[in-house]
Amino acid sequence: MINMKVIAVVGSPRKDGNVGTLVNEVLSAAVENGNQVERYDLNQMDIRGCQACMYCKTHDRCRLDDDMSRLMEAMRAADAVVFGSPVYFWQFASQFRTFIDRLYVFFNPDFTVKLPKGKKAVVITSQGNPDVGTFDAVFKDFERLLMTYGFEKVGAVHMVAGGSPDAARERKDLMEEAWALGKAL
Repeated sequence: MINMKVIAVVGSPRKDGNVGTLVNEVLSAAVENGNQVERYDLNQMDIRGCQACMYCKTHDRCRLDDDMSRLMEAMRAADAVVFGSPVYFWQFASQFRTFIDRLYVFFNPDFTVKLPKGKKAVVITSQGNPDVGTFDAVFKDFERLLMTYGFEKVGAVHMVAGGSPDAARERKDLMEEAWALGKAL
């Protein structure tokens, strides 16, 4: 019996880099709990930026017919979403920022939210800088986004000093944190 549907949205250009490794650990634990999981690697998908056409304000979908349409339907149906992105130059990776812009589809014209509230969220990030506080503004902005869309944040793993693409594999503490978050779903 499947407990929940969990999707992961990974904004890293490295499919199996630090963010992908930690997201996979969350998903593995979620599967062990009997959850159905699906991973979306934004860098491998055909996704265009928001066109500001406002079509989504009079329709229940985006006018663009790209891979984001499939991802948006998966988000609607999901009970939990694992959000993963590296932080580059004080922002999430460009792939993830494009995804965030396209979340506009879930706003009604009066700025109420179309997405069902109460979905669980896990946030996974990686950065080369050894000081996690350097990018606090990015994390706080994303917290506001999660609140706005009605997500209940289960937790986060913010990897620091992740300059090497396989550094997460060597960080037992982070792998255990990611596993625990997946078990909490």
